[in-house]
Amino acid sequence: MTREQFHKEILPLREKLYRYALSIVLDTALAEDVLQDVFIKLWTKRDELDSVKNREAWCVRVVRNQSLDRIRQRKRQPLELKKVHYLVGDSATVDDLAHQDLLQQIRLVLEKLPEQQREIFRLRELMGYSNAEIEEILDLNHSQVKVNLFRARQIIRKKIDKIINYGV
Repeated sequence: MTREQFHKEILPLREKLYRYALSIVLDTALAEDVLQDVFIKLWTKRDELDSVKNREAWCVRVVRNQSLDRIRQRKRQPLELKKVHYLVGDSATVDDLAHQDLLQQIRLVLEKLPEQQREIFRLRELMGYSNAEIEEILDLNHSQVKVNLFRARQIIRKKIDKIINYGV
């Protein structure tokens, strides 16, 4: 793959790949690091990209693997109260706090899904990939994608309903 082809076909995927990395690692700085590592890896393996049928799917798979590797390497540290105050700020309203709390609850629900359901849900609902594209990205068959997506939506719907209606 030439430099021009790389700039034309791979670099335009940057925003999409960043959003996907961010949806996995949940940290903007870490997502940027993941993306930088991915682009270095893609550049060094650009000769192999000529033989890849769906380059976007291959790039998404590299982002997924790199993001998961980074999560495994990093130990999660609890957020200190000082950092929460800094993130929220003095001007935050009750609605802002409630909205942030709901988003955090949704993230927790997503993280508790089985890995395959979580990944399929992210790719479909957050990234906008079609079922056929997800099949190629995750190397699954059509029924596996449909069943896992259905189950993920069902679990999320039930848990979000409990959170909204019962505060659980």
